[in-house]
Amino acid sequence: MDPNIIFSTLRDEIESGTLAPGSVLKQELIAERFEVSRQPVRHALTQLLGSGLVVRRPDRSVAVAAISEREAAELSELRAILETAALHRSAPTLTAAALRRAERLNVELSEEDDPVRIEDLDRQFHRVLYGGCENVRLLTIVDGLRREARRAHHLQGQGTRARVDFFNEHAAIVSACAAGDFEAAADHLRRHLTETTAKLLSTPTKEPS
Repeated sequence: MDPNIIFSTLRDEIESGTLAPGSVLKQELIAERFEVSRQPVRHALTQLLGSGLVVRRPDRSVAVAAISEREAAELSELRAILETAALHRSAPTLTAAALRRAERLNVELSEEDDPVRIEDLDRQFHRVLYGGCENVRLLTIVDGLRREARRAHHLQGQGTRARVDFFNEHAAIVSACAAGDFEAAADHLRRHLTETTAKLLSTPTKEPS
């Protein structure tokens, strides 16, 4: 099996919170799971170490890295800067059809209960909004930060933010774009991203066992 498949699978599980911070990644168990020898597993773990998603402990074991509140806040700040830049470039080009699609995705998100599906719908919503941005490098960085931010959203234990807040903030962005008020749209997006993190960090967290 290609070690990249093992790497991408484990990476997705870390970013989605399936593998929680502090979880130890044992080579023998991973090899058994993927029905491979330990060599491709070691290669995948080396990739994960390079990405910063896992750390090597003093006992030489490899564990999922924790993400601190400071790191989560820094991610939010970067996303607010770069995603508003992407929206500024994209908003004037958004068609009525694109805005209707964003509205449909937002409604579907507000009615969804599955956290994985909610994350996917949110990703699609933002991709529609940034669809007119022709700066490929900017969008690549935005996607990378979003992947990192997924981990921050698993810091909290109980009590995630109400979906109605999410829906209303998304709706305000779309409405401003439809009205041609792109500065207001960027302001709504900036508040949406910063308030998401503020509510996240105000929620009590669970320490990994």
